[in-house]
Amino acid sequence: MRRVTIPKPDGGQRLLGIPTVTDRLVQQAIAQVLTPIFDPTFSESSFGFRPGRNAHLAIRQVQAFVRAGWRIAVDIDLAKFFDTVDHDVLMGLLGRTIRDKRLLALIGRYLRAGVLVGEHIEASAVGTPQGGPLSPLLANILLHQLDQELERRGHRFARYADDLVILVKSQRAGERVMRSITRYLETTLKLTVNLAKSKVAPMSQCSFLGFTMRGTKIRWTAKALAAFRQRIKELTGRSWGVSMDHRLHKLGQYVRG
Repeated sequence: MRRVTIPKPDGGQRLLGIPTVTDRLVQQAIAQVLTPIFDPTFSESSFGFRPGRNAHLAIRQVQAFVRAGWRIAVDIDLAKFFDTVDHDVLMGLLGRTIRDKRLLALIGRYLRAGVLVGEHIEASAVGTPQGGPLSPLLANILLHQLDQELERRGHRFARYADDLVILVKSQRAGERVMRSITRYLETTLKLTVNLAKSKVAPMSQCSFLGFTMRGTKIRWTAKALAAFRQRIKELTGRSWGVSMDHRLHKLGQYVRG
């Protein structure tokens, strides 16, 4: 895979791993075979990278919980999730369902393939880099364990890939959930929780997928609104030397999302 970086909304850099054309084709084939096997077992509260599910449904579920009185959010931020996935934990989960040892070996080789940075290959002892067709499915297979643990405890939550919010009724309950789920993530799944970005607060003070709640109404966050305005300025700026038809086409694409 080739290392590519793209800017994150918070000013950092997101690391991508772009496979070769052949590997992309093979990974897509693997994903198309495994998705019908794994996806039906996934939680109803998991919305990311799944057929027939999207961010809109995730936000609506959070809104329904808030309306029902679950207004305190446990907002857990996983630090560099895709870059820190433990290969042994993930392969162990895959081995519970997949019996074909050749396929398991191939997936293992993809995980350990390394990344081409400039002219040098860097080893990949952990992580499943974003950019390949297989990574979203592998992420959901790993985090399905978290979904099951939350459901076993009777929690209300919504998860979109590695974005997670748990809804509870009191600050004390939220702090207790934050401690126990952080311990589960770090000891069982060997993931790292970013304590600086994680918090327990009313949903109106938290964001999920760029949105928040004002009472029970969905509103986008100040950061998301600022980014939207900036992009609109770029698409309508006079200095962009393109035809009006092309400008309107790109503007329409962006506004529709």
